[in-house]
Amino acid sequence: MASEFVYTRRVEFADTDTANLIHFTALLKFMEEAEHALYRSLDFVGYRWSQDLVFGMPRVSVSCDYLGAVRYGDEVDVRLQVREVRRKAIRFAADFTIDRCGEREVVARSDWTVVCARREHGSLDWQGIEIPSPLKARLEAMLPSRR
Repeated sequence: MASEFVYTRRVEFADTDTANLIHFTALLKFMEEAEHALYRSLDFVGYRWSQDLVFGMPRVSVSCDYLGAVRYGDEVDVRLQVREVRRKAIRFAADFTIDRCGEREVVARSDWTVVCARREHGSLDWQGIEIPSPLKARLEAMLPSRR
């Protein structure tokens, strides 16, 4: 299995600020879109709502370093990597790249951790649960040390 998952997203007008630059929160949204696209590629749904409970993969830690300008119309590749898979948590990292004169330029780097969790309807308290074994195996196959 590939050790990197690439998700491509064009910067839309709503993603920018008055200086025609991407708003910092838009890259975080791209990061989450890439994560859920990865789950779908692994035949997994990262968020489910049923009559009894809500299942999700909430973020517990996020960092992002912004390294270059991203503007309206740029096509951003989110190059997502699985860095660590624990019993209940997954750590991801991503490079955000755009084309600059035929070369890919890294414009941001992000690192985040999600936990596998559920909560009953009517409750605001999430409870950490083990990552489902089919998903865990597929994610572990993406770890750099497993290549």
